[in-house]
Amino acid sequence: MTSTGTMLLRRLHEQSQTEVMTRARAQFRGSSEEFLTLADEYDTLAPRLRGRFLDSLGLSSEDFESSQGTTLSLAVSAETGSFLRNMVLAHKPARILELGSSCGVSTLYFADALSTLGRGTVVATELDPDKCASLRTHVRTAGVDAYVDLREGDVFQTVAELTGTFDMVFIDVWASAYLSLFKQTERLLQPGSIILADNMYTAEDAVLPYKQYLDDNPRFSTTTLGFESGIEFTVVVA
Repeated sequence: MTSTGTMLLRRLHEQSQTEVMTRARAQFRGSSEEFLTLADEYDTLAPRLRGRFLDSLGLSSEDFESSQGTTLSLAVSAETGSFLRNMVLAHKPARILELGSSCGVSTLYFADALSTLGRGTVVATELDPDKCASLRTHVRTAGVDAYVDLREGDVFQTVAELTGTFDMVFIDVWASAYLSLFKQTERLLQPGSIILADNMYTAEDAVLPYKQYLDDNPRFSTTTLGFESGIEFTVVVA
């Protein structure tokens, strides 16, 4: 990754973390000292326990995005971004479908890997016009816009209009929409396609129908990777 891209990602990660902490503090009914103690406790928890911890406080990752009428960037972490980049370098996908791109942090990791390979496209999907504008600026600043095809609008409508197949799919939309959106996406998959779905721990209850659908379907081989917010790693078998 270029120095410009690295600096941009560092800034975006810091911005996202600040936004989430600010939102969580605004929702937390307690003193600042209590909040800081809980934040430290959250950091020490195993990833699979973090969603339940947030629930116990009356918080959730979806609450962070939907309340108070403010839209957050909700970027993937640097660790998750590095994982996504390495997955692209290993799998060498010609087409990646990103369901829920926000301001483009995960898009940058995908596009940078494609740039390293010298080929491929990530189809990024996002509804919010402001986030789309930010995404366009970010990929242009990082010099990877040639590898990004941004589709602005409702993700269900976008998927309905897509043709061909995708070698990799990344799901990071509203957790309650995972299953219905995935079912619409299935026709775009082929044997060997990889599906990565974020927030399997931080939105455990909401994504359960999606997880159960994969577990019960012989077309898919799936496992939950136990780091960060929990990533469901699925391979299309047939």
